[in-house]
Amino acid sequence: MNERLENGFQVKTLFGGTVTVEKFLGEGGQGCVYMADFNGEKKALKWYKKSSMGASPDAFYENIKQNVMRGAPSAEFLWPLDITEWADGTFGYIMDLRPDGYYEVTDYMLCHVRFQSYRAIIDAAMSIVSAFRILHNKGYSYQDLNDGNFFIHPQTGRVLICDNDNVAPDGVETGIIGKPRYMAPEIVLKKNKPDSLSDRFSMSVILYILFCLNHPLEGERYLVPGLTPALQEKLYGSEPLFMWDPDNDSNRPHPVIHQNSITVWEYLPDYVKNIFLSAFSQKALQKPSARPSEIEWLNVLTRFRSEIVRCECGNEIFTQQGEPCDCEVCGRKADIPFRLELSQYSIPAIKDSRIYRCQLGVCDETDALTPVAQVVAKKDSGALGIRNKSKKRWDAITTKGTSRKVAPEEVIPLKDGIVFDTGEESITIRANEKEEENASD
Repeated sequence: MNERLENGFQVKTLFGGTVTVEKFLGEGGQGCVYMADFNGEKKALKWYKKSSMGASPDAFYENIKQNVMRGAPSAEFLWPLDITEWADGTFGYIMDLRPDGYYEVTDYMLCHVRFQSYRAIIDAAMSIVSAFRILHNKGYSYQDLNDGNFFIHPQTGRVLICDNDNVAPDGVETGIIGKPRYMAPEIVLKKNKPDSLSDRFSMSVILYILFCLNHPLEGERYLVPGLTPALQEKLYGSEPLFMWDPDNDSNRPHPVIHQNSITVWEYLPDYVKNIFLSAFSQKALQKPSARPSEIEWLNVLTRFRSEIVRCECGNEIFTQQGEPCDCEVCGRKADIPFRLELSQYSIPAIKDSRIYRCQLGVCDETDALTPVAQVVAKKDSGALGIRNKSKKRWDAITTKGTSRKVAPEEVIPLKDGIVFDTGEESITIRANEKEEENASD
């Protein structure tokens, strides 16, 4: 049998189906992907090259079989649905096809496609982090997290995660160690095997690329005539250095080649910069357990999403603490009549502002990105209110001191001084300066 399958090739699957190859879609290091008919439905078939299954093909096969039986951790994963029988020393697995309109991270890095908004970037980042929090909390690691694993929709920020054949229980070896430039330093140096902590490093690289369109370790030290294996080991393994390291400026962004990083970094809120500084600190690069956890990332990302306001000119403004601020493009002041005061910070109360479950304290991994509250506008007047998106009744107190219950899906108006208790935290509605005189219960 040739490495590439012919159209019409058929093979049975382990759990009672038959797959028929219809069209070649693409080829990677591990194998080829085809459009195929699977029990009357259009699916994707990934078929392995014989040389790509590591030292123990039987164990590799068994791991994918177990993944099929366990099912997808969350909807973001294009998970193996079935696995074929062996054929001429190799096999394949079935997964859903990638829908139209999704692009790989590399397409964004090369500016072949652009996100419609910065909120869409953050939505993508939130989806990635949430998916890996769920995966890791179930006791599994991805082990080969890189730029080719993600399909992202530029308008919605929705993410699909592919190549899940390397997912395994944390600590179990699959024979795959990762892709150069995305492997954690301890993996590059062969000190550890891939696990959930090395996943965290690779995930942080992807997040920086989404925000800044450059690799976080590839500053001026990367710009050499030839990247020898020894130099690559130094850059990614023995002496990695974040381009914004506060204590060492020898790997700063190049003013032309890394203009994206320079431009975006200037405008990022301090708390976003700080988590990247933590993720790529020398401590975190050398000590895997020091890397920010997924819930720490989600707390930062949900706040960041909440603080973005779109100006009348169309520009997105990164606000601070829910206060009106000037647009750097047109000079207008952003219209933010109200803010929502949480225990640790405030966010703008504008249409579609959301408070997520993870912003209010400890939460289950599947509930982290569940909206608890959302700002909505009346269709007739445009007046803003906040809708109870939780399943609990809120206790609300007006500025006159009277109390009332707020049922799920009920809306209370945005008025200065109203306090509502979600059951996890009390949130206060505050009018910003120009609205104070007109605000009343």
